[in-house]
Amino acid sequence: MSSQTIDHIGLGKLWRLHPQRCVVLFVLLVAAAISSSVAIKEALVTGIDFQWSAAHLLDAGRDPWMTYLSGDKGHEIILGQQPNYLPELYELLMPLGAMQFSHALAWWCGINLLLLGLTLAMVCRLFKLDRFHAALAVLLILCSTPFRVTMSNGQHGIFILFLLTSLYYLSNSVLKGFSLGLSYSKYSFAPLFVLVTLMRRRFGIFLLSLIPPLSGLLIAWRLLGGNLLTLAIEPLKTSRIAMGPGDADIMTPAELLLRYAHASPSLVYLLPALLGLGLGIAAAVVISRFDFSGEAEFVLVTVFTLLCFKHVLYDYVVLLVPLAFLLASARSKARLWGLLAIGYFWFATSVLNRMRPGVHLDTSLLNLMMLSVLCVAVVRTCRRSLSRQPL
Repeated sequence: MSSQTIDHIGLGKLWRLHPQRCVVLFVLLVAAAISSSVAIKEALVTGIDFQWSAAHLLDAGRDPWMTYLSGDKGHEIILGQQPNYLPELYELLMPLGAMQFSHALAWWCGINLLLLGLTLAMVCRLFKLDRFHAALAVLLILCSTPFRVTMSNGQHGIFILFLLTSLYYLSNSVLKGFSLGLSYSKYSFAPLFVLVTLMRRRFGIFLLSLIPPLSGLLIAWRLLGGNLLTLAIEPLKTSRIAMGPGDADIMTPAELLLRYAHASPSLVYLLPALLGLGLGIAAAVVISRFDFSGEAEFVLVTVFTLLCFKHVLYDYVVLLVPLAFLLASARSKARLWGLLAIGYFWFATSVLNRMRPGVHLDTSLLNLMMLSVLCVAVVRTCRRSLSRQPL
């Protein structure tokens, strides 16, 4: 009996037809409930990376980037909330910045859960998952370490995942452009999506995507005054200081090797960035040359973004996209290896990090190898159906 037929049979008959699936879903449901309760509990009290400090300063008419760059003598930037994002994000967060920190954490927790729910709905429809695989995707992400860390730290990966999914799910070009433009706020995800957008000649979407960041910059300039160019580059200066090594990207081992070689700080920052950008351009050229579907393109750009540019563990919440794609694909060795690689990042890396905390070259190379396995698996799966649909 086909899975499509099973999907239309009542849930009361599911156990009789597929007891193994029911056992798997029940175990994952228990694990997801425990994982989600831990994530929500920590989200309400931690917020290490939640960008409340910068939104609070901006709401008060203070420059959060200059506050950080000048040493933050008043300790106004709390915990690990370095303001290395674009103004558009902080302007969206200004209502939360006007609240007490504890109240803002509760709101941000609720917003993240809402955005994750909307993202899951879009992803399941985008990749046409049946009921079992849709339930599997939902429960697996709720069990995952990146989900818990994102919620606990108050990070913005779910927000970015929602925006990028909207870019490929929505049909309205204006909404696509604004979704892409808002995703620039966490600019480690932007370069490859922009390159592919330009190489696919989606110039209207690209031009519309410039409106949110430029508007955000002008609004911040209106609020803060001063030199517009200085204000525009302050987030990049902050990122250069605040951003440490990643986990599985090509930039991280390059940075570690330069540090071991006692290279100058400027080279430690510049050379890995050029390496990541060069690989990103090559990936964008290859992706754009083939007639991939919109869904396959989304998956390819997502995994190669993680490979080319610096990302840490909580950013791997975006592996929901290749997970859904692989679950919807026919069984193959490539599909199996891709799912195992996602499992490594969602579950095994947290164990390894506890056994050996900190950033190490050998661990970084192992992570890079596993991410390369995922990229190869996705490429091989995508090549089986080269029937691109316009974005």
